[in-house]
Amino acid sequence: MRRAVVVLVGIAMVCLVAYLAWLNPVDVEFHLAPAYKVQGHLGLLMVFACLTGAVAVLVVVWLQAGRRAFLAWRSRRRQRRSERIDEWEERGEQLVWAGDPQRGRALLQKAWQRRPHNAHAVIALAASYRDTGELHRARGLLFDAANQYHTDPEILFALADAYRAAGERGPCIEVLERLRALHPHAPRVLRALRDGYVEGHRWKEAAALQETLIGELRDIQQATREREYLTVLHYQAGLALTEPTARIRALESLADNRTAALPILVSLGDALLAGGRTDEASVVWERALRSSPRTVLVERLAAIASEPRHRDRLRTLLRKIRADQIDAAHVHLVNAQLYLADGNTDAAAKELEAVGTGPPVPPRLHHLWAEVHKARGQLDQAVNAYAHANGTPRAYHCIACQRGASEWVGYCPQCSHWDSYRAAVEISVT
Repeated sequence: MRRAVVVLVGIAMVCLVAYLAWLNPVDVEFHLAPAYKVQGHLGLLMVFACLTGAVAVLVVVWLQAGRRAFLAWRSRRRQRRSERIDEWEERGEQLVWAGDPQRGRALLQKAWQRRPHNAHAVIALAASYRDTGELHRARGLLFDAANQYHTDPEILFALADAYRAAGERGPCIEVLERLRALHPHAPRVLRALRDGYVEGHRWKEAAALQETLIGELRDIQQATREREYLTVLHYQAGLALTEPTARIRALESLADNRTAALPILVSLGDALLAGGRTDEASVVWERALRSSPRTVLVERLAAIASEPRHRDRLRTLLRKIRADQIDAAHVHLVNAQLYLADGNTDAAAKELEAVGTGPPVPPRLHHLWAEVHKARGQLDQAVNAYAHANGTPRAYHCIACQRGASEWVGYCPQCSHWDSYRAAVEISVT
């Protein structure tokens, strides 16, 4: 049907051309240029002009169609190339995970070379070197990629992480600061840079970043946790101050809150004591002991108890603490230590007798019995008690990571837990 229509249209066009030529039999002058003219049949000239226009239109249509075909070919070629690179990247990662890093790295390197702006390929390649301990090669790859595409956040972040894994804190912080300048409101960057400052003990800068981070959070529970951590950072920044008055002022601003954490009150008392304000330190520690019974407070108060009446007051405070807040056996041990400081061995012995000897044996029990026997001149019994003691117990330990320490600290330097240190003889049940 279509072919018949085309034939009919062709016959009609031929008839139309012949009809035009028959209607215009005269010869005319046709000027192609001012000085150039031709003599021709008017009908034929009209037909020639129509055919020339049709040919021009066809040429333009063919050029447009050719351009579209070329662009479509180039797009298909680019897509095939992209799919091939994606396949190399996917296969390379699979080989690395399958335990064949050499072949996997070769494919990832090939994918990165063919698509240099591909952050994922170079990050995966660097990760494969990190997994085998080749940190220098991982850093080198990421460093080169960061120099080529210095604004890519994923590459910069991976480079900072590689520096941190290698223990190069300075370059790590430099990269993170560079990344923060590019993305000042990104929570991920703020957290990483904050942690870098914390590792470098740059507490004031870490606290400033934490305040910025809190402003970017929308989840209420997460914001609450970050505010609690902000208190920790302000606390550490206050402890880092070398000038006593400035340290006291910083810790007092944190202790204004009625729910101030115990490390703040302990350290505030330490700062007041270092500044010669012993009475104020005693008031702070006693107030803290009433609300949060802990051995560290008893030890602080015992250390500044210069007279027996001061230790009597401390024992009175211990008796007033609610029974469900304290470990009774450990309170007896603490009281025994206080009586030994007074030289009252009989009262110390009564406190130790109240503890008993049944299992489990509280820490320091045998040590204190040995001290009592030694003070009474009962050397054989003292030696026997020392022999039953299990060495010298750690004064304090972190309940999160079990790190031992001779002195109490409010912030564990190993696991970064807050208020996690407890005494070997801890009176608190929490």
